[in-house]
Amino acid sequence: MESAPRNIEVKPLSSSTMLITWEPPETPNGQVTGYKVYYTTNPNQPEASWDSQMETNDMTTISELTPHAIYTIRVQAFTSMGAGPLSNPVQVKAQQGVPSQPSNFRATDVGETAVTLQWSRPTHSGENIVHYELYWNDTYANEQHH
Repeated sequence: MESAPRNIEVKPLSSSTMLITWEPPETPNGQVTGYKVYYTTNPNQPEASWDSQMETNDMTTISELTPHAIYTIRVQAFTSMGAGPLSNPVQVKAQQGVPSQPSNFRATDVGETAVTLQWSRPTHSGENIVHYELYWNDTYANEQHH
């Protein structure tokens, strides 16, 4: 009986990239020629609709992941006889990343000595934005402020 890849391990490299490693099947149906790594945030969908990539080694990185999302990962070995069984699913949560930049940054009320600034919170902001930092230059005094 052919077995699936085993000991799947996932290590976050950043908020949007993970390293996935595994060991070959204990009993492959012939010489393993490659692997297919499946990953999704919606494991109720059939594997054919999951994101996937082919690999020749027993490791890969997946990127452009959504911070905080929970991903389900499965690995499948291929031999000259075709596709083997899928590994057991492994679930992992993508790390919290640094926020993306705020959008719609604008000056709404400009006076002689003051200006009111507004912006929209970043799309990928994680759970809590602790604070915003504002940097500006005074071109007349040739000074930078924070």
